[in-house]
Amino acid sequence: MEPRLTGYPSGYPYRTLFVWVALLALTWLGLCSPWPAGWNAFVAALVVFAALVAVVLGTKRARLRGEATHHVLDAVDAALSSLPADVKRNTPLVIAVADGGELAGPFGSDFVRITDAAIWVRNDDPAKLMYLADALKRWRDGQGPDAVAYLLAADQATGAVTLQAALRRWCSAIGEASRAVGYPLPLCIALYAREAGQSPDDCPWFGVSGVEGMQPESLPDIVAARLAQYTYMASPEIADERKWRAYRAARLDALSRWAGQLVVPTFVSTQRGALQLAALGVTAIEGRPAPDSLYGQFVSGITELPLAAANGGVRAPRHCPLPEPLIRGIRPQPARRALPRALAHAFIWLAAGFCAAAAASAWQNRALVERVAGDMARYKAIPPAQDAARVDALKAVKHDRDELERYASAGVPPRLGLGFYRGAPLLAPLNALIAGYQPPPAPVVPPTIELDSMSLFRSGSAVLNPGSNRVLIGALEMINAHPDKRVLVAGHTDSIGSPASNLKLSEARAASVRDWLADASGIAPTRFAIQGYGDTRPKAPNSTEAGRSANRRVEITLVPDCRDTFEESRNGNGRSIPQGHTACSFE
Repeated sequence: MEPRLTGYPSGYPYRTLFVWVALLALTWLGLCSPWPAGWNAFVAALVVFAALVAVVLGTKRARLRGEATHHVLDAVDAALSSLPADVKRNTPLVIAVADGGELAGPFGSDFVRITDAAIWVRNDDPAKLMYLADALKRWRDGQGPDAVAYLLAADQATGAVTLQAALRRWCSAIGEASRAVGYPLPLCIALYAREAGQSPDDCPWFGVSGVEGMQPESLPDIVAARLAQYTYMASPEIADERKWRAYRAARLDALSRWAGQLVVPTFVSTQRGALQLAALGVTAIEGRPAPDSLYGQFVSGITELPLAAANGGVRAPRHCPLPEPLIRGIRPQPARRALPRALAHAFIWLAAGFCAAAAASAWQNRALVERVAGDMARYKAIPPAQDAARVDALKAVKHDRDELERYASAGVPPRLGLGFYRGAPLLAPLNALIAGYQPPPAPVVPPTIELDSMSLFRSGSAVLNPGSNRVLIGALEMINAHPDKRVLVAGHTDSIGSPASNLKLSEARAASVRDWLADASGIAPTRFAIQGYGDTRPKAPNSTEAGRSANRRVEITLVPDCRDTFEESRNGNGRSIPQGHTACSFE
């Protein structure tokens, strides 16, 4: 099984998906969120900012990819312009990578080479390999490169630290390219060894290809078996050919062992699931080996014979074959189009958004039911005697009823919908509870005692007669029987005399009665109110003596303590009530 990668394939519409996710998040915040408006606005701003950053970064990445690969794609299009249109899918495509001028032998100055086995694209910059692999996959409509071939001239590696640094750099670059295309790029390691003198034939490739899970320690033995067959296949009539092949086989065997110890372990130990070693091969090319190279030192250590020094330095060989036989054993890559995966991811995000909306709707419906049920229970728990509290609780119940009726007529909002709405069954009990409210009965009209002024005062006087106590005892008993009531004392006169003097006399008589009652009962004067009406409220016509006698009176009335406001009386500690208004309490 191929190792899984964390990246997405090339051609993946990152920016479109970011915008899609942002729209889903904003829709949820606007229609379904249970959070307060301030939190929704803050989170929406964060979502928009994150989407903008993602789009900017995606645009920058696409621009960098285009700048790094446009010349290569132009060269590929130019090289394939004369070939059939489907050749780019049916022909394996391999990216050849190497350091320095090692690609000059196989490619010369070209970016692309087309052979019978594959389309070869060169790349000598590890930083651009990711963009090149991604661009080639786009160019082939989702079918990425079939392999990466790492070409190494063993005679040019002279420093172990430099070589290891270069190998690790290419390991990282190939891993990034694998993540860019969405699958582990098969890796083919091709090593060249130079041999001095004129070779009687072209050297074939010796190695293994297309084997999964190759181990570095087993590769030299596999190559040695191929080399043994190559030696025995020499023509027995030509002794020099057998000798030459034996010499070549010995050098290539040493090359495979050197690669198994120094090159292959670096790729295998650092691949971390992003690289897949698929082929390893060695071959010999024309040229003089460098004795100071790592490979030359390795050979000298085995044979204990020094290699001849290169005359005139090490030059690029005139003939440097590409590892075509190794590529034939690597399985071609299938097309991995990004659109189906992107659509699947978009659907997954849509499903996640729907689940979030459903969860928010269920939570808010539960909160709605708990709120309405709590308002109903609170109203039922208040006794009828506390009517003011019941009225306040009834207002909350009516507000709940109006809200549910609005949902029933105008439609349930999305934050409560999606099949989770539970408010409809609550309408009937709400209406029944509201209809069952009965206001408290009207307060009983307090009793009133009417006293004849002539039995209390002398004519034109506001001083109580000495024998008036017997008349006031009944009023005092009524007041003591109702300690929760306040007392209104009102004086009235007949029409004889001026209205002003009558009004003043009636108020003075009311004050005298109030003072006696307060002293006799021990009740604070603040529980009393006095009012003089003069001749403004006659009970009978003042044209007869009987009518005038009935109009001369003092009325003592008990009123409920409802905390209405009274104006201060001008002539006593009590309060007076404006004419024409009903007094129910005073302070």
